[in-house]
Amino acid sequence: MAGLNQEIWTDVLVQDFNATEEASFLKEIPDESRHVAATKGENEVIHLVDVGADPEVIVNNVTYPIGFATQEDKDIPISLDTYVTKATKVSQEEIENVSYDKIRLVQQKHKNKIMATKHNKAVHALASTSEKATTPILATTGPDDGTGRKRLIMKDVVTHKVSYDNQKIPLQGRNLVLSSEHYNDLLIEALEAKKATDHLSYDEAGLLKTRLFGFKTWLYIDVPYFNLATLTKKDFGAVVEDGDVQGSVSFYAPDMFRASGLTKNYADEPTTQNHAWLYNVRHNYIVLPRKERAVGAIVSADV
Repeated sequence: MAGLNQEIWTDVLVQDFNATEEASFLKEIPDESRHVAATKGENEVIHLVDVGADPEVIVNNVTYPIGFATQEDKDIPISLDTYVTKATKVSQEEIENVSYDKIRLVQQKHKNKIMATKHNKAVHALASTSEKATTPILATTGPDDGTGRKRLIMKDVVTHKVSYDNQKIPLQGRNLVLSSEHYNDLLIEALEAKKATDHLSYDEAGLLKTRLFGFKTWLYIDVPYFNLATLTKKDFGAVVEDGDVQGSVSFYAPDMFRASGLTKNYADEPTTQNHAWLYNVRHNYIVLPRKERAVGAIVSADV
């Protein structure tokens, strides 16, 4: 069972995690993993620095001394989320009789499950919590899709862009993660207008070929839920109720951060009474906004 060697399999797992993230919308977000520090045991914290306000610019100054402002840096410790899979049992008989690498398949399944869960939590964290000027949540204004829901239309994306323009958010770094529902709405609008849909085609990572009104645009299935009546985001993993709708997510990447910490494989060796291996994985990771601005959402309104 050399395949369960801790260092070999952990290295492979880390490489798989990194490769997947660098092919998704998360690659746009600065990686701050170098600032992760262990606290106690396997708990890890990332230390961000709040560098205070931007300096003031004086134009055509004629008054001296110019003066100065102090900048006080503040340490912001944030605990990484811990993802642990439930163990999978692999019996001695399976190892001896199957014609493929059973352990590698088990590890792949654990990796995929953690990857999906942490990415779902990441896109949830990147969405605005409530409707405010700095964290806009837009309700769609398109025609009825036949179910009592207003479709997303291109004009709505422009309106959402204006919310970012009003905050003077730089164009470079704006991202829009479309839900499947909203992506399909835009396809239907293009088809009904008899326009080419090449710009809405996407690659295996969910990245659309061209920007939509300044947004680098992605397609992702498991976007967060919002309460339509209050325009507030549901907690991650909360039960979906009547009046809850999925929403597309927007964010300005330089104001976000991501960090990876410990990744580790665990394996229980067979005993005299249990001729089987048990395997699971632990992975520490987090994605959050640095500031309460430049995150947004688009939700489908009722007709």
